Amino acid sequence: MSGRQWPGGIGLAGGIDKDGSRAAELLAAGFDSVEFGTAIPRPESGEHPCVASLAARLAALARCADARIGIGIGIGMGDGASPAALAAEWVCGLHAAYDVADYLSFNLSARRYRPLLSAALLPLLMHAMEAVAAARRRCAKESGRRVALALKLPLGSDGMLPLILAEAAADAGFDAVTAVLPENVGRLSRLRHLAAHLHGKAALVAVGGIRSAGDVAAALACGADGVQVHTIFAQCGAACLASLRAR
Repeated sequence: MSGRQWPGGIGLAGGIDKDGSRAAELLAAGFDSVEFGTAIPRPESGEHPCVASLAARLAALARCADARIGIGIGIGMGDGASPAALAAEWVCGLHAAYDVADYLSFNLSARRYRPLLSAALLPLLMHAMEAVAAARRRCAKESGRRVALALKLPLGSDGMLPLILAEAAADAGFDAVTAVLPENVGRLSRLRHLAAHLHGKAALVAVGGIRSAGDVAAALACGADGVQVHTIFAQCGAACLASLRAR
């Protein structure tokens, strides 16, 4: 496990509950962490919840939840925001969620954010990560509370850009990289490659295709510090934890 702060274990991935309406149920399901969202930084008309409304809904529940459960909030970008606005969008989301979350996940994995994954935009992406880390330092100093940071990105089947971004996040001060595994037979070797590339500078969380205790064990054996699940929970509910934790 990285020396940085991270909940670890088996977490519930973002996307199951984007607005916090199922928070009481999910926080009682038995996961080591639950991620809500992805939410956008500012209120907008449309289907995407904003971070402030999600955080407000979670605030009362967070005080009553088991303190051992990590509460995560996924942060994206508003509709129509340009790539140049990425740093401002992420920092706005951080401020809105900081008092409620144990960790914040900055999402580059959703389909609507995939256009940002371009080598030409690498300086912009690195600037955004550094801006978030700097904002976290200021918030931690003011509040006396340090919230963990994660970068969520698709690992892909090949190419260096995901590895470069993961390492840049760790170097900026992010605590974890959440890697969305590709849907192919080389997914675990790709995860192992990323773990070696990070050199333990940040925790590594694997998500995508984790459906059994064997899948959990395989991800951990390849260097992951924890996993998240999505589809298996959507299909089976909290009962999936028995198969995920089976020895």
